[in-house]
Amino acid sequence: MIRVIPGTPAATAVEAVGGRIIQAVPAAYFPSAHPEVQAWAEDQLVRSSNDVCLEAGDRYSLDDLLDMWMAAYVRMHEDWAPTGDVEATRQAFAGRFAHDLDLHRSSISLIEGRPTAAVFTIGPLDGILMPVLIEIDPRHPGRELAARAAIATMLVRAAPTPVEFDGHADEPTYMRILQDIPQRSNGKLTPMNLVEISEQDARPATGPGSPSPGTGGRCSPGG
Repeated sequence: MIRVIPGTPAATAVEAVGGRIIQAVPAAYFPSAHPEVQAWAEDQLVRSSNDVCLEAGDRYSLDDLLDMWMAAYVRMHEDWAPTGDVEATRQAFAGRFAHDLDLHRSSISLIEGRPTAAVFTIGPLDGILMPVLIEIDPRHPGRELAARAAIATMLVRAAPTPVEFDGHADEPTYMRILQDIPQRSNGKLTPMNLVEISEQDARPATGPGSPSPGTGGRCSPGG
């Protein structure tokens, strides 16, 4: 599976060998300091103030944050890209979070003292923060209120650094919120498709006028 930006030569190449889009990441760039973005964030914080308590990521240990992250990550991927080795994946994220997670601009929303939603913010990378929304308690009736509050707090704290969310088009809570925030546009990372290429897809065709097996290239992550 590889990541490709629609409209690029890489996207054309994987389409030519029969690559299948298995997940879409919509456009999600926001100028966090824009007055309309900040006004949206302040409105969400007012709306949630009676029900949601907000805490920065630096109030939690790395293990606590990984517990929240991995439960949501495994659940969010189980239908299309299931996690094969959960412990190895956890350790990979532990290394990344220790290096790249912005704890102050990561936000945990609690309802009645229980974490309900969170935004984990990576970066800045190349001058852009990359926040990821997770639903810690996806069945809680206040999950969207909590998610909006977490995103709003991150946007307030992020300004003036621009942000570009990493989230999937099949996450309904995320998509409702994303479509509600003003000033959304394409960015460096999004829109993006996650494309699966099987060995059969990548194998060159045979027959008259076709290259012989072994002379064609193989697509691989990062290539």
